Amino acid sequence: MNESKERIFTPELAPRSGERNAWILAFLMLVLWLVFRLTPWELPFTLQVLVIFTLGAALLISFGNWVERNTLLAIGEQGVRFENGLRKVSLAWTEIEEVRVRPAVWGKRVQVRGKGTRFDFHTLGEVKYKGAIQAKTGFAQGEEIVRQIVLNSGLRIADQLSDEVVYTR
Repeated sequence: MNESKERIFTPELAPRSGERNAWILAFLMLVLWLVFRLTPWELPFTLQVLVIFTLGAALLISFGNWVERNTLLAIGEQGVRFENGLRKVSLAWTEIEEVRVRPAVWGKRVQVRGKGTRFDFHTLGEVKYKGAIQAKTGFAQGEEIVRQIVLNSGLRIADQLSDEVVYTR
């Protein structure tokens, strides 16, 4: 793929306050666990579970943020390229067999399938609380990305089930 003429898209980055709060809670739980370990008090099983849960939650949130910050989607003359820190998928326009677009909690979930591989991304979603936007997630240009992929790969609407749209050759 000729990368010099690619349009690069990146997702909206969620605020890191949730990650910070998760790590603060995990640290406090570790301190509480340490206090129980250094005193003659018996360590409750529920505290052990809470320590593991808060550490796991903090790690997963950090991992999700890392993946999000390493995600890019590039559209070029020859095809589309998707990277997210864990995987890299490049598909020529002729290799794209199907695109599925379905509603998600925030935005729409888009699945692009090719021969033996696929990638997923979300269109722009807004996280609202009491009517005010708290965060944005997904690709702000998501609808345009879907349009470009469908047009450039020559797909047509094959099925439209309630809120889901399937494009195929």
